[in-house]
Order: sequence, then structure tokens, then C-alpha cells
Amino acid sequence: MLIPHQPTRMSSGLASHTAQRVAEVRAVDAIVEPGRRLLDDRYAKIFFPPGSLPSTPGEAMDWLLANDRRYGGYTAMILLRHRCFQDHLVRAAAAGAEQAVLLGAGYDTTALRLTEPGRMRWFEVDHPSTQRDKLAALTRAGVSASSVEYVPMDFESGRSLGDALIGAGFDRDKPCVVGWLGVTFFLRPEAFQNTLAELAALCAPGSTLVFDYMDQSVLDGTTPYEVAVRTNREMGAKGEPYLSGLTPETADAVLRRAGFETVAQFRVPDLVKNHGGPDPYCVDDDFMGVVVAERS
Repeated sequence: MLIPHQPTRMSSGLASHTAQRVAEVRAVDAIVEPGRRLLDDRYAKIFFPPGSLPSTPGEAMDWLLANDRRYGGYTAMILLRHRCFQDHLVRAAAAGAEQAVLLGAGYDTTALRLTEPGRMRWFEVDHPSTQRDKLAALTRAGVSASSVEYVPMDFESGRSLGDALIGAGFDRDKPCVVGWLGVTFFLRPEAFQNTLAELAALCAPGSTLVFDYMDQSVLDGTTPYEVAVRTNREMGAKGEPYLSGLTPETADAVLRRAGFETVAQFRVPDLVKNHGGPDPYCVDDDFMGVVVAERS
């Protein structure tokens, strides 16, 4: 059963609650002891007032463990999907890619943290409400990245993604890396599929796409993970409902129809195994996936 489309926080001029929550988890993870950190996003703290985050590694770990008990599986996904994306970004940059696109960038700081791909030009696409809030926080903190172009866009508006990116200087003849994380399940199926088709038309052959999805079973309530069902209800109440779901098989099929070939798929347990270290503090409840694809 699909949740009907309804007004969201962003359509009311407010920054995304989800983007704020994701940044909070990333900020707290950067406070724990270095050997236990899953992402180590040292810039995420700039999006929060002084004194609003845990102040010691022990307090940070207690916060994360409590959060993981309430939202099992989400902590791993929030932090480790970016580790997966970064791996493929670095790999693509080594192969010659010079452009990176973040769709629904939120408070992502990858362009600030990942400096090894020195030639990389970044395009951050997000809803104007969230992007304004992010830019204001970066200005207050005195942080900037000269390599980033900020592209305001509402994915539900019908505006052409290609026009928006090309207008910002994106070169469709050069391979790119696209990160589309924490977004697809907030889009109606037609908006998701239309954006995927636009990406296929926009990205040069050899480009890499990394995106995540929510299991369809979360939307229809058949998942065995009660935390996902409860969170689905909570997100709807906050004005940011889940609207699209996939399975590994349907993700592969929709990519092929659009013109992409699946390179790899990872579930939450895979991410924890690959990037969680020898003693991960997060659980690996399995109701989401990450897909890596290449423009064929």
C-alpha cells in the first residue's frame, strides 16, 4: 500500500527533518573514540548549536547505543552507506571521473572531507529550504568548498534535473559519480523513475550511480522488523512519509529499464561487515539496501 502524496516540511519552507537527524548521527559518531567511529564526519557538528551534542566519547557512545536500540538498522545505514559511496567515488576518480553529483545532498560534507580526488567538481542538488539552511550553517562556521556548485531543486516539481545541472556547469560528455542517498524512498514511484531516466540521459557511459532504497515490505507492513514499521509511521506524522519501496530484484530491473547495469548490491549486514570494524556498535537489521550501478 502506497502512502498518498501529501505536503512535506520542505514544501512549507522548512529544512528536512530527516536531513537534520542524519547529520546528528554523523556528528555524534565523530565524537566517540577514533577506533570505534563508523564515518568520522568532523564537519557535521557545525549544523548544531554549541552544547547540543554529547561532549565526551563516553556520552557519545551512550547516545548512539540508545539511538540504535530505538532505531536498529538505521544507524548502520546512515553512516555506512556513505563509506560505500566514498569507496566507489575514490575508485571512479582514480579511473578519471572529474564530476560528482549528490542528489538530495542534505547536510552532506563529503566534498569537504574527501580531498584526495583533487580534480573532482561537485554538484549538490537539494530542496531550496534544506540547501538554504545548510549554506547558512557553513557561512556561520566559516567553512566553504570552492569546488562545489549548489543546485536548488524540488524533485517533485517536474523541473528537469538535466537542465538544472547543465545550467550549473555540469558536463554531460564526461563520466561522473552520482550519490543518491537517503532520498529515493521519500519520492513517489513516478518521480523516482523519472529521475532515474533523466540520470541515464545525462550521465556519460561509464558513469557510476550509488543509491539506497527502502524495502517494499516496510511500506506494506510485512517486514519482520517492527522498528522499520514504527519509523515509517513516525516519518509520515512528521510530514516526510516513505513513498517508494524496492527489492533487490526490482532495483535491478528498474535500473536496466533506465539504461544502467547493476555492479553490486549491499544489504545492511554487508555494510556492517565491510565497514563496521572488528567490533561495530550498531546492529544490522536488514530492511534497506545500497545499489552500485554503471551507465551502460
